[in-house]
Amino acid sequence: MLLANLLLALAWAAIQGDFSTATLATGLLLGYLILFALVRGGVLPQSSHVGRAHRIIGLATFFLWELVRANLRLAIDVATPSYHIKPGIIAVPLDATTDVEILLLSALINTTPGSVALDVSPDRSVLYVHVMYMTTPDAARDDIKTGFERRVLGVLR
Repeated sequence: MLLANLLLALAWAAIQGDFSTATLATGLLLGYLILFALVRGGVLPQSSHVGRAHRIIGLATFFLWELVRANLRLAIDVATPSYHIKPGIIAVPLDATTDVEILLLSALINTTPGSVALDVSPDRSVLYVHVMYMTTPDAARDDIKTGFERRVLGVLR
């Protein structure tokens, strides 16, 4: 399926008569959308390329949403006279097992304002996270597990 996407991108560039980076990127995007529609329509068999790219886009979109939301929350808290900070440290049991999965999860947590991945247990089964706005430990833990961890595992597995 990846080869088909590359061929569609090259065909797009040939039709346009321009093999620039922007034209090839547009061709890759259009090729992906065509292949995605064909797979969803049942014309082509399921493909890991189409599914994985879809999950990567989902992770990126979710991360951007969380980034904007966390920045707005911090900005509002700084701009108002009273603080709403309720810090705490939580232990998040990990379904992520490889170094790459744990690293990506930690990087996403650290990049989002208001949370910092502090440490991983020696057996790599628990991630310790400092959370700035914690309603309850279970809610904060669930936010990480159902938000970032689920999407990271969907992309990398």
